[in-house]
Amino acid sequence: MRPRSIRARLTTSYVLLVSVCLVLAATYVTWRLQAQYTNTYRRVILTQSILIGRMLDWYAHEGLPPGRLEQLAQQFRWRPDASIRVVPFAELTASTAPELRAVAECVTTTVRQGRVDRESLSKCPSQSLRPDDVTGSPRVFAAAPVMKDGTPVAAVQVSVPTGWVWVQLQGMLPQLGLALAIGLVVAAILGARFARSLVEPIAELTQVASQMSAGDLSRAVRPRGTDEIGRLGEMFNRMADQLQGTIATLSAERTRLAAIVSGMVDGVIATDRRGEILLANRAASEMLGTGAARGNGGTGQPVPGPRLRALFSDAATYGRVSAEELPPAEVGDRLVEVHCAPIVGDGTAAIGAVAVLRDVTELRRLERARRELTANVSHELRTPLTSIKGFAETLLAGAVRDESTARHFLEIIDNEANRLVKLVDDLLDLSRLESKRISLELGQVDVGRLVEDTVARLRPLAGARDVALQPAAQDVVAIADRDRLAQVLTNLLENAIKFTPDDGRIAVGWRAANGEVEVSVADTGAGIAEADLPHVFERFYKADRARAATSGGSGLGLAITKHIVEAHGGRIRVSSEPGRGTTFTFTLPRDGD
Repeated sequence: MRPRSIRARLTTSYVLLVSVCLVLAATYVTWRLQAQYTNTYRRVILTQSILIGRMLDWYAHEGLPPGRLEQLAQQFRWRPDASIRVVPFAELTASTAPELRAVAECVTTTVRQGRVDRESLSKCPSQSLRPDDVTGSPRVFAAAPVMKDGTPVAAVQVSVPTGWVWVQLQGMLPQLGLALAIGLVVAAILGARFARSLVEPIAELTQVASQMSAGDLSRAVRPRGTDEIGRLGEMFNRMADQLQGTIATLSAERTRLAAIVSGMVDGVIATDRRGEILLANRAASEMLGTGAARGNGGTGQPVPGPRLRALFSDAATYGRVSAEELPPAEVGDRLVEVHCAPIVGDGTAAIGAVAVLRDVTELRRLERARRELTANVSHELRTPLTSIKGFAETLLAGAVRDESTARHFLEIIDNEANRLVKLVDDLLDLSRLESKRISLELGQVDVGRLVEDTVARLRPLAGARDVALQPAAQDVVAIADRDRLAQVLTNLLENAIKFTPDDGRIAVGWRAANGEVEVSVADTGAGIAEADLPHVFERFYKADRARAATSGGSGLGLAITKHIVEAHGGRIRVSSEPGRGTTFTFTLPRDGD
């Protein structure tokens, strides 16, 4: 059932109120008219009894008895339902009619006082309104004395029913009903206009409030005077302005906060007490995979990972502040450091939890690399230092007197010192390359000429090994740092010479292809195992450590080579097959980009 509008209810209430007032007023008016008509009717009947009594005074003076007087009195009946009686004076005191007894008492008192004039007797007529002794219906009774020469002989009694009053009132009821109908119509019209004047501002307030709830705060309520509704509209407009300002401030704050949180490198996640995500920035979404692709940060989803969920649960339930480093199996393939704390509401109870997630995978890798570098450098330094110290102690112990032995030992010490110097130089070069603190002196480099010069310089080291050149069909020029490019070729050729047997073959080729300069160094040595190929460019990595130790390699040459090539914007790769040889290939941009 559809509820009635407030306008209909106000109109109905107003009409009902007016109806009740009109009915009450009509009832009161009818009652007062009935009483007024009845009083008037009583006075008329009393006057009628006095007139009949005076008429009968003349006939009583002629000596007519009461019975004859009653017959004469019947001639004065003006209505069929009117009753006229003449009661002898002797019977008045015994009568049950109060008006007759009152006439008898009044006349007796007046006569006893010697005042039998007409003026004194005019006060003796009496009246009453009572039920009829026979029918029981209400009637108006009036009585007046009949005098003969100053002596009361009888009393005339006149009575009529009160129904005549209602007959008169019935003639007025249609007009009264018409007046009531007109009053109700007028009340309905006025009530509708009154309800409209009250409801229209409320309806406007409702419409504006509905638009405000939908987000439109630009609407305002029209001013409607200085009454309560007008002041309500004014307060509503003021509230809308303040609300709009507050929302704008909150929106700006939220935008700034979102920009700050979104731009953070560390991940930020906030959850409610149930562990569902309320806020997650892009860094956290990328770490946890909780909705970065959809762009919602995983809002409404549970926190992934059992250990991470336990941290949020402890913070939200028990208010614990904790920090823990989660392994890669917990949150994807990353090593994440988590700092979790409760979110406290207005009271002291936690309403959720917030955590900062920091990806420490690279940091831990660098720490591990630093430890490995320290261990590797210590290992690489220990061997030549041990040799130098041992031969120096031998010389100090007396071997210096044997010139040939002393010379041999000093040559070993010199070689080991040169090895230390080369290791330190390589470490410095690698450090500068990794920290991007090296500057390249770029220029046009004839790659063919550079390869030929480098091969010619290293050919004595090759011995019986065949070093073949595979030149390009035309001159190849690259934009590069000539010295650094020569360092790359030197490292690759030295490695090829070291790990190629005496009857082996080394081939160096260069060509221009796809806008790049490609240089390759291939050998027919023992090759590199497939498991070692991904690690050959790492620092201090040696695929065959026993053979590398005898060759005096430090394990830094290929790492330096890779950094130099990448500093030029190129790339380097290796392919090898155990027992058949290894090929290193690097490319450089021809235009130097």
